[in-house]
Amino acid sequence: MSERSVEELLELATDQEEYRIAFYQKLLESDVYVLGGKGAKEGEVADGELSLMEWEDENGFRGIPFFTRLSMLQEAVGEKYLYLEINCAVLFASIKGLNAVMNPGFSDSKYFTADEIEMMLTTEFDELNADDEDDRPEFSEDIAIRPITKNRSVAMLKTIKAYLMKHPEVKRAYVAAMNEVGNEDESHLVIGIEMDGEHQKLFEDIMKIVLKKGPDDEIVDLFRIDPAQKEGMSAYFIHEMKPFYKKRD
Repeated sequence: MSERSVEELLELATDQEEYRIAFYQKLLESDVYVLGGKGAKEGEVADGELSLMEWEDENGFRGIPFFTRLSMLQEAVGEKYLYLEINCAVLFASIKGLNAVMNPGFSDSKYFTADEIEMMLTTEFDELNADDEDDRPEFSEDIAIRPITKNRSVAMLKTIKAYLMKHPEVKRAYVAAMNEVGNEDESHLVIGIEMDGEHQKLFEDIMKIVLKKGPDDEIVDLFRIDPAQKEGMSAYFIHEMKPFYKKRD
């Protein structure tokens, strides 16, 4: 994944088609800022349905505004508005059928139609960028682990992230798909939690979320990440995966 910012990749993608996939992928992996949210406190993800403000430009284009930097949101509307920090893929999945606008009012703004958002959520950008799919890490002769697709179990992961934000003992949380080699259509999810203290009650609560919010056919395993581990799943998650939740410093 490119180390360039979302804004830098957008500028490159405007003139160079080869950067468009990198821009889409970077944006979907990034956290963005949106105005409003039912029951949300400032800077938190709402634990429930999103209730977001819609924006309309002078030409009548209507969409959900979001910002790639908190400073942009505050410059656009002031510091007293409530806002949500949310993964962009989760946001897009929550507003399917609607348009969106990135950084409205700024030079690096971009309009997203509902069709473009749908395309972004259903395209396997990791596969388009991969040089060789067979290079994915394998932990035994029979088991492989890899990143999940962007539109998999979105509502469940959004709710788990909102729950983890209320638990300061949790440092990071990762998610991946695990399957038998050669049988990727029947993968299940593995969620790794790096945390301090006792984990049993937290894991029980997460499994309740899985049962309530997860698809009926989704199988989820939880495990506690050991940051001292030099190899195996804990080491792979820490060094090779991007967390879907990270505690603020």
